[in-house]
Amino acid sequence: MTNTGAASFPASAGEPGDTGLPDLDRLRVALRPAELPLPTPRETREAAGRVNDLLHAERCREARGLVERFRDAPAAPEDRFALLRAALHGAALSGGGEQIARDAVDLVTLLRRSGHAGQAAAVVTVLLERGPFAQLASARTRASIKKLPTGKGRRRGEAPQASAEMLVVVRALERSAVPGPRGAAADPRRDAARLRAALAALPAVRAQLLTDPEQELRLRLAQALEGAGEGAAATTAALDVLELIEDAADDVTDPRTDPERLATAAHAVLARTLGTSRPLQAVHHALEALDAMPEIEDPPLRIGLITALLQALMAAGATREASFTAGRLASLQRTLGREVLRTAPLLAVAAQRVQAERYDAAWVPLEQARTIAREHRDRQGLLEVARLAASVHERTGEHGSSLRELRRMAEQARWLADDLATPTSAQGELIRTELQANALAMRRALDLGRDGAVEEAVRAIERRTRPGGGRPVLPAELLWDHRVDALMGRFLAAGAALARGADGADEETCERLRGEVREVIDAVPPGHEDRVRYWLVYLEDRHAHQLAERGRREPAHEAAHRAREGWQRLGSEEDVARLDVLLRSLAGEGSGAG
Repeated sequence: MTNTGAASFPASAGEPGDTGLPDLDRLRVALRPAELPLPTPRETREAAGRVNDLLHAERCREARGLVERFRDAPAAPEDRFALLRAALHGAALSGGGEQIARDAVDLVTLLRRSGHAGQAAAVVTVLLERGPFAQLASARTRASIKKLPTGKGRRRGEAPQASAEMLVVVRALERSAVPGPRGAAADPRRDAARLRAALAALPAVRAQLLTDPEQELRLRLAQALEGAGEGAAATTAALDVLELIEDAADDVTDPRTDPERLATAAHAVLARTLGTSRPLQAVHHALEALDAMPEIEDPPLRIGLITALLQALMAAGATREASFTAGRLASLQRTLGREVLRTAPLLAVAAQRVQAERYDAAWVPLEQARTIAREHRDRQGLLEVARLAASVHERTGEHGSSLRELRRMAEQARWLADDLATPTSAQGELIRTELQANALAMRRALDLGRDGAVEEAVRAIERRTRPGGGRPVLPAELLWDHRVDALMGRFLAAGAALARGADGADEETCERLRGEVREVIDAVPPGHEDRVRYWLVYLEDRHAHQLAERGRREPAHEAAHRAREGWQRLGSEEDVARLDVLLRSLAGEGSGAG
């Protein structure tokens, strides 16, 4: 398999042949809903694929009914295995403990009778481990699973045995395919490590497995890496899946009957991971996936693909195509069964309208998304709503409203970063978002003269960047830079308050705050002296302007000279010219006074 990163794109599986923008006719065909009613599955293999589609669409009762229709139908062991495995996953998702036992009995019996005793033993072991199956199953269910025979000569009640490699593979397959209980924290980095270990162990047990799981393991790995924010690695893993599928094409009669819909899912990963770096390729991967879905009734997958398609079209600057896709998405997102799933497509529609400068039209889906996110306590959704709303207010010059949204954004990012359910791998980006939102809120509050909002933002940044504030998840230099920026904002707010004669403002406070800024600048992490020089010059610059505003011409003139020399050393000609204007102004005042 490829291991050289996302830059390695095979021309066949990984890179669509047509990399130009699709015309509207192509989009119109791809964006059509599923061709309902779908034809009734005729074979167990088709039924397994439909069951998985229904489970992903959260239609567990229909999935169970389809399983029962085909449970006892004659079928090849591989196809019956796919059906029973989907049935077992559905039982875990719906919380049916007794159904778990029944499906487990049938699945393990099938494996044993088909000569795969090692895999049967591993399945039993995984079912009894701590995980979604074990937590949902009752004591009676667990007892019935524990008594399952797993191979020739094994007596009932005797503990099943499986090789370490087999356990690694089966454990990765089942834990990655079925989400944990509600409220359980998912950690995609841990999932990725488990899947990599399974791929390493697979060669030792491949011949002992009823079906080769490599394609599924690599797809799950791509999805886990995407969830962990490792876009390049996820891209490579998804390309590996497509390469494997292409190599095995001669053995597959119809890829649409694949029980796991692996190719479609791999294209979906690529549509998301390439959306920014290679938007045209992302567009065509999304279209490839959508073209394979006329007989797949899975609204969450379909709407997710159209959302990724829209975002890629926006990144490619395809205004007409993006506008058309946004219109279809605004309509199709209503087909989602769960309201909380509508937040992402509504935000994508709103973002497209903002990009097209249709700000009034953007507020309709944006406020719909906010309402849904608030009702379902979807803090990630509320964070993204606030981010986009702040951008709209900035573009329309509504700075007070922008400040309000930035504060909301910082609040949601802080809550998510501190939530025990948030994976460690996601905390760093959330803290970065919180710091950026507070820094922008501080600047906007400074512009508006809202000292209370400035102080609130500064304190929030101080709490997050204080030395010794727990295990750092962001680089020390980034935290230091935000801390300097925050104290600089407090100093600037005090100077502005003094200039306008606000109650309680005095020069002593300003000087004390300036000293605090210098102390923090001096506490720079090693290797970042360039930023020290910048901050010291900037501090001198702002101090000069504050002195000038207070009419203290001579100290202002000296500070301005020092700042000008500092900017000159840093090569910032624009700032040098700005200080020249201040120096001429101070010189003119001096001669006028004389």
